[in-house]
Amino acid sequence: MNSTTRLYAIVIAIAITLTVLLSFFLSYPLSLVVALVLAVIIYFILNKSESEDEEAAETPLTANQLAIESLLAVNLELRKTLMPEQMRDAFEQIIDQLLDILPVVAEQDPDSELVWVINRMATEYLPEKSIRPYLALDHSSRHDQASVAAATEALAGMKKELDDVEEILASRKTNEFNAKAKFLKQRFDI
Repeated sequence: MNSTTRLYAIVIAIAITLTVLLSFFLSYPLSLVVALVLAVIIYFILNKSESEDEEAAETPLTANQLAIESLLAVNLELRKTLMPEQMRDAFEQIIDQLLDILPVVAEQDPDSELVWVINRMATEYLPEKSIRPYLALDHSSRHDQASVAAATEALAGMKKELDDVEEILASRKTNEFNAKAKFLKQRFDI
């Protein structure tokens, strides 16, 4: 049974129930009219909420929204895992920086390659090639100084590149967008 048929069935059942209940207090013709009016009102209320749900379900997420969702999900994963505070802070600093950069780069030059690269950094590189491999380490490896130093060094490189992107965005040097995008693609193998 599709949603429209189900809605009609619900409204008809409500109308019949209301007619029977109201017939105890009102004359049958009057109870029928009141029940039909209430059923029509209920139909429009249910139909409106159903169409709003369908519209919300059909609206696809933009690349920026997907990137933000990815960053928020991986940030939640970070907070659930025991790790050195300096590592959590370093990861969260990059996440915050990407969250700041994403809307700005998309607004300044929405069709540039840099938008694509920053989105890939937020959805692929940082979560899948940096954070999740680190989280997959056992507890002792996550706290090992060598692991922390290697991860911190990789994040420092990413932070430097994101600082450069922020500088390009602040100075509105759109001609440097594609050059920076190509460099980031090669550097982070995106």
